[in-house]
Amino acid sequence: MKKFSNISGSKIGEEPKVEVKVTNDEDLFKYKVLNLMEKLLTVRTYGPVDRYLRAGLIKISGQEMFVEALVDLMQAKTLKEETRILESLKSTIKDWEILDNKIEEVNKKIEESELKSKIAPHKNKIKSLFNSYGTDEELLMTMVDESCNKITKWEVANNRYLAAEYMANESKYPKEVFMKISDKYKEKSDKLKCDI
Repeated sequence: MKKFSNISGSKIGEEPKVEVKVTNDEDLFKYKVLNLMEKLLTVRTYGPVDRYLRAGLIKISGQEMFVEALVDLMQAKTLKEETRILESLKSTIKDWEILDNKIEEVNKKIEESELKSKIAPHKNKIKSLFNSYGTDEELLMTMVDESCNKITKWEVANNRYLAAEYMANESKYPKEVFMKISDKYKEKSDKLKCDI
């Protein structure tokens, strides 16, 4: 073990440092926040601890989802400020059409940002289903059906439908499979909407 640590240049018991290539400011911010969370956040247990708890691995989950939500929140705030500035410019600039078009663009970005933050937990549920059962499409669809049967609220079914549709349009996942998943949640959403 000591020989390996001399070759790799890392200390024993530490994971080797991973170099991340950052392409834009948003990725840099995400990386730095995740790094801070890794360094500063800890899990503490108070009171008696049995031997099984100490032997297990305890981690803080949801760090990536928290960072995504934080970035979306910051983007939405800056977009709303941009809209306010553009609205105030209307009184000084005579060409309102350009400003109205720009305001519409910013409002679309705000709506998209709000949609992304609203469907983020549902994306994680669908991603979990796909990671668990994605190798067998028939089994995956069966599990999606079971997931649909458990849903009792229209908002949840609708958000799952929107999340699956959003994921189908991303290039990360197979489009046909996610469109089928989206259709199943859409059917459930429509059924629950009729029941309201």
